[in-house]
Amino acid sequence: MTDKNITLAIDAMGGDNAPFEIIKGAVLSVQNKNNINILLVGDEVQIKNSLSNLGPEALESIETSRITIIPSEGVIKDGDQPVIALKKYPKASIAISAYLVKNGLADGLISMGPTGASMAACALTMGIIKGVDRPTVGGEIIGNSPNTIILDIGANVDCKPSQLVTFAVLGSVYAKLTFNISNPRIGLLNVGSEEGKGNKLTKDTYDLLKNTNLNFIGNIEPQDLFHSKAEVVVCDGFVGNILLKILESSGNLIKHFLYEELQSKISEDLQDEISTKALNLFNVGESYGVAPLFGVNGIAALGHGKSSHKTIINAIESTIGWIESDLINEMNKEIENL
Repeated sequence: MTDKNITLAIDAMGGDNAPFEIIKGAVLSVQNKNNINILLVGDEVQIKNSLSNLGPEALESIETSRITIIPSEGVIKDGDQPVIALKKYPKASIAISAYLVKNGLADGLISMGPTGASMAACALTMGIIKGVDRPTVGGEIIGNSPNTIILDIGANVDCKPSQLVTFAVLGSVYAKLTFNISNPRIGLLNVGSEEGKGNKLTKDTYDLLKNTNLNFIGNIEPQDLFHSKAEVVVCDGFVGNILLKILESSGNLIKHFLYEELQSKISEDLQDEISTKALNLFNVGESYGVAPLFGVNGIAALGHGKSSHKTIINAIESTIGWIESDLINEMNKEIENL
């Protein structure tokens, strides 16, 4: 950690609980951290109303310039075609947030809005790291393997073998800086552990990965994901997104099952503690808050649309860590070496 002052652009209009929960998380973070300033990007009237509802201390953050409102126009919704929507709303909150990072007015951005629009805005505005074909989204999504990052988890449903190799490189840099592991193990998610298993994509990717200087350990089967067999697991976004949604739904199902089964047997606090621990075995999304958008030339953190203010607080903490570790420059170096 450093004492450097960090400025974050936060898309206040992105997410199902925007803007209030987004703003609440930002305000609480500013109150607890002396080295961050927040640029709240969104509808000025709605942002001011949310700040008023949070009380005098929230409004004081504006007076002291710890929080600055950056007006935007238009909101991009789930289901909108990203590029078309950005052309229609060039001053949408995510577009303005990306502009702030590109021009050095913010050190990074956070958005809980639609992933497609966020990816498009960041790629078009910030640019893509040289040598990277497509940006990708990845993250720590299994609580039982907190030091395992999986990518892609939904950004690119159709991939080429060379793209999966790039994902492995980006994930390796992230694992080095985030988990403090000097030589992260790379696994390829597949239907079997033996070489030669899988479809054409995984077979061709295997051949490429084994000829890199990465610490490639071979194929990883789904059951291995729960036992920290690798720090970086790569797959196409079609497989990754299905995996993510199965984990999320399974975790919630088990949490509710345990809560109901224990309802008449132990105290409510203990019920909640046990069922929440079960949920976290499957899903650590709430703990990290966001996943980095890999491959763009700037720090962009993307989160779940249902995020609460607690998630925003964790998202800010994660994003600060990536900024302080100089994640983008390190990724640029590693891709160049590859």
